[in-house]
Amino acid sequence: MKTVLQLVMALFLIAITAGPGLAAASYNNSNALAGVRETKVYFDVNVGEPAKLLNRLQLIDTTYDQLVAAGISPLFVVGIRGKASNYFTRDDDYVLDTDLPVKKQIEARVDQFKARRFRIEQCSIAAGLQDIDVADFLPQLEVVANGYISMIGYQSKGYAYVPMD
Repeated sequence: MKTVLQLVMALFLIAITAGPGLAAASYNNSNALAGVRETKVYFDVNVGEPAKLLNRLQLIDTTYDQLVAAGISPLFVVGIRGKASNYFTRDDDYVLDTDLPVKKQIEARVDQFKARRFRIEQCSIAAGLQDIDVADFLPQLEVVANGYISMIGYQSKGYAYVPMD
């Protein structure tokens, strides 16, 4: 009897641990992507919490990978504004010392984005509000006069707007 109970418990544990993974594998976006060959997306990145910011950048990267895997050609613009601006600078003076490891990871993500031909735009208004000299941004970024105007312009060109907090 003890062996039967152990077998039932083992099967139960396998079912609850494997079940969610098996169900997730069947999820797809085929309805949304039916007939789509190219996507144009503007990501509005303005979160100032380092771990959350890094997570948002990873989500952008995952989205790119999944679109490519679905046979879609993505065109991405990543707009940086608000307190997120502090993590896209050459100097480390704009963030806390404890946030420097995450800042380095963000810089690596920027390199990856550029390798994938993403446009990365930094709002100069946000730079001013954060007291960041525009010459201090990473060279991979294009500083624009007004991030809101970029959002308006890209949406007018058919880019989907994705807020990233």
